[in-house]
This record gives sequence, C-alpha cells and structure tokens, in this order.
Amino acid sequence: MRGSFAFLVILFAVSALVVFLSPQAIEREFYPNLFYNYFVQNITGKFSILALNFLFLFLGTVWIALITQNQEVVDKQNYFPVFLYLLFGVACVSPMHVTSQIFTNVFVLYSVYKLLDTYREDQALKDVFEAAFWLSVSAFVTISSVIYVPLFFIILLILRAFHWREWAVAVIGFLLPVFIYECVAYLTNFNRWYIFDAVELYFQSLRLPSFSEYYLPLSLTLFVMLLISIFYNLANGFGNTVKKQRAKTILLWFLFFSTLGFFSGGANSSSIILTYSFPLSFFIGDYLFSLKSLKISNTILALLLFCVAIVFMAQFGLV
Repeated sequence: MRGSFAFLVILFAVSALVVFLSPQAIEREFYPNLFYNYFVQNITGKFSILALNFLFLFLGTVWIALITQNQEVVDKQNYFPVFLYLLFGVACVSPMHVTSQIFTNVFVLYSVYKLLDTYREDQALKDVFEAAFWLSVSAFVTISSVIYVPLFFIILLILRAFHWREWAVAVIGFLLPVFIYECVAYLTNFNRWYIFDAVELYFQSLRLPSFSEYYLPLSLTLFVMLLISIFYNLANGFGNTVKKQRAKTILLWFLFFSTLGFFSGGANSSSIILTYSFPLSFFIGDYLFSLKSLKISNTILALLLFCVAIVFMAQFGLV
C-alpha cells in the first residue's frame, strides 16, 4: 500500500465516530499549563471536543502532506508519513477533553514548513519571522514547545549560512506573541507574566512520565521501528539530494530535543507519541516506502493497526 486518499478519508471518518462513541478516556492530561487549563475548563461538550481535536488533527495531517510534497524530506510518491501521522493522531486523541499536543503540532509543523522554505532563498526574512512567531504561539498551548526554541536556530544553521538580520527577526518573532499577550493581560488584569511563570513551572516539574498498558504495544512497536529506520538511513544515506540530507538531519535533532517533552510534568503515553509523531512519521514512513516486499510492509502496517485497535477497545472497556 503506497498511500490512498480514499483510505485516509475512511480512517479519519471511522476514527472520529469511534472516538465520539467512546465512553471513557484511557489517560488524563495535565500539564503545568495555566492558559491551556483555563481553555479546557470552558470546553466541556463532547461534540465540541471532538470537532476541535479532529479539526487540528486534520490540519496537522495537511501540513505533513505539504512537507512530503514540497520539501523533499522523502520521495513525493511516499504517502506513508501522512498515513502514519494520522494513525498516531487518532490513537492518541482523547474522547473526553481537548488534546493539547494535537493543537501544538499544527503550529510546530507550520513553523518547520516555513523554515524548510528558506533553503536557498535569497530573501528569507518573512519566512523566518512567521516560523518564529507561530512556534512562539504554540508555547501558549503547550508550554513544552519552549524546548524547540534552540532547535529553531539549529535548523536555521543547517539550512542557511548565518545572517544576523535573520536571527534578529527570529527573536522579534518569538517575542511578539509574548508582547501581544502581556498587553492584553495588562488591560484585562488576567494572568500577567504567564509565559515566564509557565516556563519556570515546566522545568521544575520534569519527571518520569506515566505509561498506560494499553499504549504499550503501540509504543514498543514504534520504538523498534524507529531504531530500524534510523539504522537503515545511516547505512544507506539520508537521501540523494542535499536538501533531503539536511531535512533528515533536522529530524534527528527534532528527536533529540523532544526528549525534554518526554520528561515534562504530566506527560503520558499518548502525549509522548504525539510529541514524536512528526519525526516518527517520516523516518518510519521512509523505511516502509523503501521495502521491496509488500508483504513485509503490509504486515508492519497491520501490526500498527492492531495496536491502535487495542487502544480503541480499551476506551470501550473491552480489554
């Protein structure tokens, strides 16, 4: 299976129905996220929760598809990253509350897309500013996004030669959402200096995450597949173009910096999978696309679908 739009639509629709009908959530989210927690308390209707979760899952899937098609991370005919990102999303989205990492991923993916757009551009200030701005916005949804701020500048160094104007514009892009928020907070007398308090609380609450046994088969399968795909890439090279090689290097850095998200306070199995979903989708998807045996690739996909089915059955109390 090299990717089918119809199959993706069916997977999306069926999963939305299953999640909507699920009577319970396997895991409960809690982050040191004052703004996000306030937002969640005001959205309690199950249909509203479903609509928001799947809207942002759809948007994240679209950005994965655009990165696949336009940024030379993998072969343009390879739709495995799109399928895998969607699969991880439907497995980890909660039926009972807004899933913060689904929201955050949209802003992070857009930021990465705009950064990849700067490769070999003569004038990249606009793209750099937009990438920094939306990455900063993502920290107001899930504060763990602050770990990607140093990654932002590493990506710039990988893709472009150092230009002080671009770095200055990036700093302005990061600070502008904070400035806008603080102006509004001052006028409304609500939660001033939020971002600074949230960052301090985030680093104070780093600890080992909690794991659900229902996500264990999926987590172990993804871990093994990630190791295999990385070794495959190291053995065969990161691609036949310079941009592919640099994009794969960025994915490795993304894996490294996501480790802090692994230890963030309140992290659990689903949030960890969603945090790693971007690099996982491309590394594993690239490996599956390279397999010459359809039996092997289809067997791996069937195993992943079975792991997701275990999660769905747990939500219905069947396992």
